[in-house]
Amino acid sequence: MKIYSLSLDAVSAVHEDVMPMLSAHDAELAQQLHRAARSVALNVSEGLGLLGGKRQRNHFQIALGSARESKTCIELGLATRALKRNAGVKQALDRLDHVCAILWKLTRHQVA
Repeated sequence: MKIYSLSLDAVSAVHEDVMPMLSAHDAELAQQLHRAARSVALNVSEGLGLLGGKRQRNHFQIALGSARESKTCIELGLATRALKRNAGVKQALDRLDHVCAILWKLTRHQVA
């Protein structure tokens, strides 16, 4: 599924474009972002290993929560001026938005 590669792209953007700047100004928030971003890809991967149903949907819901948490960490970094709005930060937010949109759709499918 395409969501797996998109989740890895989002994690890559976070780690390349956001983490260095955030780590220098707010190490605690950077660690929270690090955990949340990795959780997105890990839960997508685990969900894809299941054959549909409630368990798969649950993993996608957890991944969605982690993607939203990742976005919030970046937005907090911007709000507290630990991050500066630049092309890399925008790219990370855009990728996370895309992942959130797909995961939201995947979690809305009816479970038999």
